[in-house]
Amino acid sequence: MDPESRKNIVGNYRLEGTLGEGTFGKVKLGIHLPTNQKVAIKILEKSKITGKDDIERSMREMKILKSLNHMNIIKIFEVFIF
Repeated sequence: MDPESRKNIVGNYRLEGTLGEGTFGKVKLGIHLPTNQKVAIKILEKSKITGKDDIERSMREMKILKSLNHMNIIKIFEVFIF
């Protein structure tokens, strides 16, 4: 794999185009490299999470999404902190 392709790799995922943008960052299309499954990857920008309320809201969202299991709701598989 050439160096240009490697910069779009995070863990076992290759980042593709942007699917959407929100208050704290972007949602990218990701490809799970071992299975070739398409996933949504939410990238939070630390610089935009400035207050205690922002941290609590982000953590609450992750906790809720991780606990849900429904075909029409996004499922969290992994959380990376850089």
